[in-house]
Amino acid sequence: MFSIKASRSITFLCVALLFSSYGVAQNLILNPSFEAYKACPSNRMAFDMLLEDVSLPTPSSGDYFNECGTNDFNVPNNFKGSQTASNGKGYAGLYFYALNNYREYIQLNTSKTLREKHPYKLSFQVSLAETSTLALKNMSIVLTNKKVSVPNSAVLTASRVDLQEGMEFHEVALKADNSLSNKEGWVTLTAEFDAKGFENHIVLGNFQSNENTVLLENGKSVTSGDFSYYFVDNLVLEELPRVNYEKDKIYVLEHKPFEPKGYELDEEAMASVKKIFKYLKANAEVQLKITGHSHDAGTPEYNKFVSSLRARAVALYLKKLGIDDSRLVWEGVGDTKPLRNGNIKDNKPANQKVEFVMTNFDDQ
Repeated sequence: MFSIKASRSITFLCVALLFSSYGVAQNLILNPSFEAYKACPSNRMAFDMLLEDVSLPTPSSGDYFNECGTNDFNVPNNFKGSQTASNGKGYAGLYFYALNNYREYIQLNTSKTLREKHPYKLSFQVSLAETSTLALKNMSIVLTNKKVSVPNSAVLTASRVDLQEGMEFHEVALKADNSLSNKEGWVTLTAEFDAKGFENHIVLGNFQSNENTVLLENGKSVTSGDFSYYFVDNLVLEELPRVNYEKDKIYVLEHKPFEPKGYELDEEAMASVKKIFKYLKANAEVQLKITGHSHDAGTPEYNKFVSSLRARAVALYLKKLGIDDSRLVWEGVGDTKPLRNGNIKDNKPANQKVEFVMTNFDDQ
């Protein structure tokens, strides 16, 4: 056995990872697909003049497009290109990069203030307009406790937001499911975060100056006339269920947490370990026991070695996140305790797993 602290004798039962039951998630964004409009778009008008529950954090305004709009502001064909709506009949358009750090932003309301320390998931979709010559490599959003309102159209940096009296905010990085250079379809951006407890507005746009914006390389030098303009649609903000683990019950980390080498954590596994970390951080009285398993394809010694690496990978990642050594116990048992899952015909993939159990912490 390999351990950060001496292991305890625990009877293991293989069960699936359980989450608290949760009903159909409610979208907390008001007017999330820009379908509640005051008038059909026919010229350049500020968002807040056309759309319900939408405001402008800076004097610059993006564009609103709808199937009922005139040619320049129509869906799918408009002055920025051609794109069908991701959801409904309309969408917004924003400059994310332009000459002299010109930026456009859109600010939306939430139906209620987010709950402190509760997990949330945000998603929305973007499509690079056909006329754009540049594409961003990544994006983020800013959540605030009230409407942002600044006097000019320069970049909405954190320092500018912070100058507003009584303003609380934080920036959340987004993950894209495809390249942000995609002009054909919609790219989905997502983020999971724990709320601070003050958030009731969301600002979309680029919060970095031209110098600090990371662009996708296209083999050409950036000129003064280059710009990046994105269509935006279909925002969803949902409260996630809190993960709750019963003590002395065995959980299986992932179905396929170790790809491609068999003992390295992939992104999905790291996301699951982060949930374990949050639980351990919130419950200081809990200790974690981690057990790695393998199939029986190799020698007993090799199988035990590989299974130990699997358990160790989880333990080291938790330690990196901030869990003290004394709260972590890990071992590899090779193929001596195969997992039994009637839904999986081939036990070899099923046995390349890590089990974990929460127990009372004893610092003696």
